[in-house]
Amino acid sequence: ARLRETPAAGQIGSEGPIWVGLEQDLTHKDVKIWPLGASPHHVTVSRDAQSIDILPNNTFSFDYTPDGCTFFVEVTFWEAGSCSFDIEWNGLDEFPGAIIDTTIYDDSSACFVNGERCYTRGTMHVRPWSEGGELKGFHLVAEVDMEHYLYGLAEVPYTWHPETLKAQAVAGRSYAANKQAMRGHPADSVPRQEACWCQVFDTVSDQNCVGWGRGELSWLDAVDATADKVLYHTVVRAPGTHPRAGEPIAVPTFYSSSSFGHTEDAEVAFRQPAGSTPPYLVGVPDPWSISPSVNNPYAHWEKNLTSAELAEALGMTDVTEVEITSWLREGTPYQSAYQITFSSTTSPPVTRFASSLRSTLELRSMQIVSVEKHGTGGPGLPPVQVGMQNPGNGLWSLRNPDETSQDFWYGVAADIPLMCDWNGDGLDTVGLYRSSSGFMYLRDTNETEVAENSFYFGVRDDVPICGDWDGDGSDTIGIYRHSEARFYLSLVNETRVADIELELAAPGTVPVAGDWNADGFDTVGLWDPAGNLSLTNSLAAPSVDVNYAYNTELTDRIVTGDWDGDGADTVGVFRPEDLTFYLRDDYLMDAANHIIEFGEAGWNPVAGVWQAG
Repeated sequence: ARLRETPAAGQIGSEGPIWVGLEQDLTHKDVKIWPLGASPHHVTVSRDAQSIDILPNNTFSFDYTPDGCTFFVEVTFWEAGSCSFDIEWNGLDEFPGAIIDTTIYDDSSACFVNGERCYTRGTMHVRPWSEGGELKGFHLVAEVDMEHYLYGLAEVPYTWHPETLKAQAVAGRSYAANKQAMRGHPADSVPRQEACWCQVFDTVSDQNCVGWGRGELSWLDAVDATADKVLYHTVVRAPGTHPRAGEPIAVPTFYSSSSFGHTEDAEVAFRQPAGSTPPYLVGVPDPWSISPSVNNPYAHWEKNLTSAELAEALGMTDVTEVEITSWLREGTPYQSAYQITFSSTTSPPVTRFASSLRSTLELRSMQIVSVEKHGTGGPGLPPVQVGMQNPGNGLWSLRNPDETSQDFWYGVAADIPLMCDWNGDGLDTVGLYRSSSGFMYLRDTNETEVAENSFYFGVRDDVPICGDWDGDGSDTIGIYRHSEARFYLSLVNETRVADIELELAAPGTVPVAGDWNADGFDTVGLWDPAGNLSLTNSLAAPSVDVNYAYNTELTDRIVTGDWDGDGADTVGVFRPEDLTFYLRDDYLMDAANHIIEFGEAGWNPVAGVWQAG
């Protein structure tokens, strides 16, 4: 595709204002006028020979009845008649003087509220909603200049880089110009009249247009800097039904913030016949969207769904297994699912295209790289969750599998948190290590109470860890002593001499513990915040069995746990800069398998299983 500096015939600039569908299939609508500027403008509502000027701060209403549409404002009432009304003000001037509020959340011009829709530019129309020739109500439509339409787009955060916003403005303008040309004027199209009497919807079915009050200066500057610029390609021409058939029109652009490293062919994304992808919509590598330097929080994502939730979304009675049955780009770094099969105990398997699951399951993208079944298979363990502890006041917040949290108080300032299964019941509960005295405080429940087990272990400034060192199903404590570069581990939670002492010849100052090879025994490791992780699978003859170069940041805080329930512990980090956990299921992938937005900067991250099943 190429960027055209000035509009070609049939492109933006020659089609006139764009008709934007605001609300459809209405039988009642209230509209309020708010003043804008020092000299606010009145609004004129007209229908056929009827006309009235309305001052700001007034509300007017449209209603559908079996006899037609009515209009009411203050003491003026228009009898049922045509459902075609025009609403005009000085919205075509450089500085309009009225705000047209179509949502009226409360008695204020709160046009910055999410979901509020207000407009200052162009004109507005009420047009009939008919189906099969039968009048059923009306549509609300805005008629606005293309550049002013772009001012109201809210497809990307306005805080993004100025060049990114410019690219988005070109893409948004090209998409709208294409639809405007392809769909034609709604007055000439019965299907468009029935659907919305518009050329584009103001929702993500076309582009998210929120109207006045949201566009920050950075976005307005991007629109102005790219004024009239659209993308075109030689294969995109006006159809034979168009008044200027065969002339070039803008490319119908599509865009997203994250692609997992590769975009998709149009025929895959929209499930079209093989070979139907136009040359400008062929999938290409997009490594920038997953580059660690970008810190894109959506470069990788996950979504947890119960069997019941899956079944309901897919229209099945139950779902017992999920399997990726065919792939796109199989065997390459950009391998992703093409088709996924869902099995049931009561009906034949159901196979769906991965691209269709984005909307069905409300996923972040159409690209699915793996499907995991938690809590069954292998050792049948529930996946580990994450939590936080405030070192300033002893407040804990533990994230549950359903994304709720349980909060309670335990400990005092500067206590170091631990989460382990102290009594072998399968649930992790809180513990504290007071490094100033070498005192341990352990509990068997996660609630605001005093310790049920307290004892000395270690000396001042030791760093605590915990794990199942002997494989008996219960976790016990240990410490790492920096001055000796040595681990001291106990097999019983009481004041005693360490049962196990070991050194691990590896760089790093942060001790970690976990069952790295799923053999039922926890062992230890060392992490260098610069990114190197060294793990051993033996407490008797420790050697570096896993040496992992982890692309972390210096401020990251490491956590360990069995994130996918396969019996093996792996690692993750909490990143204070974006308050997000990045968790990995193996030591092969260079990006996180699980991304969880949770926590507070300055708090200590913890991990564990605090809910059964």
